[in-house]
Amino acid sequence: MSTDVPPAPGRPAAAAPRFALLAGRRRTAIAAVLAVVCGGPMVPRSLLPLPAGGGGVARADADERVPPKVEAAVDRALAWMAKAQLPDGSWPQGQGASTAVPALAAKAFLSRGHVPGQGPYGENINRAIDYVLTKQQPNGMLSAGNGNASMYEHGIAAAMLGEAYGMVDDARKNKIEAALAKAVKMTLDAQAVRKDPLSTGGWRYQRASPDSDISVTGWQLMALRAAANCGAYVPKASLDAGREYVRRCAFRGGPGFTYQAGHGTPGPARTGTAIVSLEMLGEHRSPEATAGGDYLLENPVGNPGEGFYYYSVYYVAQALYHLGDKYYERGYPRLRDTLLSGQGPEGTWPVGSGQEQEAGEAYRTSMAVLALCVPYRYLPLFQK
Repeated sequence: MSTDVPPAPGRPAAAAPRFALLAGRRRTAIAAVLAVVCGGPMVPRSLLPLPAGGGGVARADADERVPPKVEAAVDRALAWMAKAQLPDGSWPQGQGASTAVPALAAKAFLSRGHVPGQGPYGENINRAIDYVLTKQQPNGMLSAGNGNASMYEHGIAAAMLGEAYGMVDDARKNKIEAALAKAVKMTLDAQAVRKDPLSTGGWRYQRASPDSDISVTGWQLMALRAAANCGAYVPKASLDAGREYVRRCAFRGGPGFTYQAGHGTPGPARTGTAIVSLEMLGEHRSPEATAGGDYLLENPVGNPGEGFYYYSVYYVAQALYHLGDKYYERGYPRLRDTLLSGQGPEGTWPVGSGQEQEAGEAYRTSMAVLALCVPYRYLPLFQK
């Protein structure tokens, strides 16, 4: 991937708000803190409501049992993931070192209910977390490099750390606190770079990019939401600006969302990303989101040979779940069954296209598992 416009110097970021994570308020359950972002000028964890019924591990609803074929597929995939992990905590990647694949892999284990440091995959998760932490750069960027995928890596890695925070041991908690504080500041500084009016509030491939796109923006919003969940102070104005950018990406000629605001055509991955972003920022079933849901039903994701198929199923699965009702009931089983049909005998998803083929089996398998595990609702960001 490459930027369309060369990076340009941005204006200095506004005075930074408080980024320190709240100390002493620990949560040990996988779904300990959920958020519908609301309240005053800052969004501390103490203002974010807990799920109904209090703490504890989230469970799939009794009337929505996860089919045995899904459980078996996910368990085969995770068994392969554990064996394929490298000693440093990463996985083989066709496009070089990255924090994104280890972060997605860790999320895949967490999405099935596995916990860092415990059970059959506890050490696999810990090693993945440690790998991500060791790659943080002095400016806060959670990336193994400085290329055009650096902000993707950063958002994915920060979101994973925020979701794992409440489950790790105290030593890792302290490391994640420090890492997230720096990561949030870097994310907000990148948002403050001078951009054209249509791009204001969003993010792009690199920290200094003068434009924005829905894909990178979705990951940054997910990272900020996850950081807020575990105690980071995130300015409400930043979340509001991100939400407004997502709204500007709504396709002007009909339902769905485009890659960049003001031009382009809609696509399932772009639309799924936008719906999830709006939903996790507290706008449940907004007009733009429900129109996007209609688009997803009319344009199902069903061909692993299509560009960014696994990226699409990751976001579309969550979008259908968040919208619920006909969107989930009609759209998700079709997506799930198509995804299951593409699993290979070793438990991986061997077929991809373009950059997703180059990214490797660990990437494709992690994204597939995350889509299949939405009904478990173990990850806080999978919950309503």
